[in-house]
Amino acid sequence: MSEVQEIEEEESIEAPPVSPNLRYLIVVAAMIGAVLEVLDTSITNVAIPQMQGNLGATISEIGWVNTGYIISNVVVLPITGWLSDRFGRRNYFAASIALFTIASLFCGWSHTLSQLIFWRLVQGFGGGGLLSTGQVIMLRAFPKSQQGTATAIFGMGVMIGPSLGPVLGGYLTDNFSWPWIFFVNLPFGIAASILTMLYVPNEEGPTRQSAKIDFAGFLLLALGMGSLQTVLERGQQDDWFSAPLIVGLTLTSIIGLVGFVWWELTVEDPIVNLRVFRNRSLTAGSLFGAILGIGLYAVLFLLPIYLQNSQNYTAFETGMILLPSALVSMVSFVAAGILSQQVDPRALLAGGTVLFLLSAFGLSHLSTDSGAPDVFWPLMARGLSLGFLFIPLTVSSLGNLKPDEIGVGSGMINLTRQLGGSIGIAAASTILTQRIDFHRSILVSQMNQGTDGASGWLLHAQNTLIGYGYSAASAHLSALGQLTEVVEEQCSMLAFNDAFVLIFVAFLAALPLILLFERPRADTDISAAH
Repeated sequence: MSEVQEIEEEESIEAPPVSPNLRYLIVVAAMIGAVLEVLDTSITNVAIPQMQGNLGATISEIGWVNTGYIISNVVVLPITGWLSDRFGRRNYFAASIALFTIASLFCGWSHTLSQLIFWRLVQGFGGGGLLSTGQVIMLRAFPKSQQGTATAIFGMGVMIGPSLGPVLGGYLTDNFSWPWIFFVNLPFGIAASILTMLYVPNEEGPTRQSAKIDFAGFLLLALGMGSLQTVLERGQQDDWFSAPLIVGLTLTSIIGLVGFVWWELTVEDPIVNLRVFRNRSLTAGSLFGAILGIGLYAVLFLLPIYLQNSQNYTAFETGMILLPSALVSMVSFVAAGILSQQVDPRALLAGGTVLFLLSAFGLSHLSTDSGAPDVFWPLMARGLSLGFLFIPLTVSSLGNLKPDEIGVGSGMINLTRQLGGSIGIAAASTILTQRIDFHRSILVSQMNQGTDGASGWLLHAQNTLIGYGYSAASAHLSALGQLTEVVEEQCSMLAFNDAFVLIFVAFLAALPLILLFERPRADTDISAAH
């Protein structure tokens, strides 16, 4: 290949010029889509009790409102690059927003549980295409020298959305009703659709209009990923492998995913190009992304339970406690976006990992007397870490891929982060249940052995109650009840500490992965994804 041809190919990677005024309209469109998608993964959590009562559903049944959304998300994520190639990036993004918005309307209009679950599935199919495609659209609006800034802007929406979900969901549920957590999407979805069709360039990737559609690959992917996600979402509630359904779904997921990998590596025109994993940085980035998902989602799962159940904060108050760390993360993303143009992203990634380790360490030392002030600084460290995790991970993972591989790579990082989140929530839920039982057995055993601390506490409580006029017998029973409550609170707190220790260990294990990343090429334009 001649030098002239090489220069022409390098220049073709550069995004077409976009005027600064249009650039920020494109940013708004992409950001709205990304924020809506991640917001709807958490906004429903605080409305679950009201939905359950209005729709006459059990806890097990209402859980499918979230499970269905996430299942359809993870099925779509790996094929977003293929869909963008086939239909054009702008058209696919606009169609995804439109589908998400229409489904939001029907979610709010649902009068039965089955209707709500169906439209949540449809909403998830639309939402799954918003993250990866929106990220590429935003990157394409910026020159290579400013793509770190673009990634920072996009990352702020992706990371802040889950933190805003409980705040907004709690406000809408308390002051209006649960359908409004879906209706609130409508004006933003309509605005994003209009902005996308008016201002996003209609760039066509290397379309495959004449290529055969890989239906077998898609069906195997849907079967494997859908079954795996269901196992992760429902496993703890159904007592894991003691339930025949979980065993069956686990086997189905293994067969589906193994079959999918085999098929995609042998078929001529695969729906997902798995050969990109020959790139060491992408493989390391996908593994790191899974651990990042574990930490992000597990913390957001654990803290509301701790603050509401153990510390008696309301859902809205819990959201407000989490909000400052989300605001700090905005500063973090801006700083990381600037530094990513000047500093080796691997060093930034290591710094972000250390900050998250400090956060997990602080959260693992809470007590029953802890409250909002005690979680403040660990949450600040977490918020500060996010920009230095998200942006360097994207740059390091995609920085050495070929232009036509970046779309698949971006989808895989988003997929592994989502799967990591599901694993983190499932693991945190299981640890809470099992470790509460574990600590209870130890504490009860110690009390049965007549430890001085328990006996002294019980005697003091009895004497206090007798002083208030209780009989000896009733004082003894009441003191035993109080002691049981104290034991349960302590067992729960110890279990929370164990769960945060697990997050600490997971991120500690992620540190060696940073050594596997290759230094990204300085001339790589990661907006060249399709």
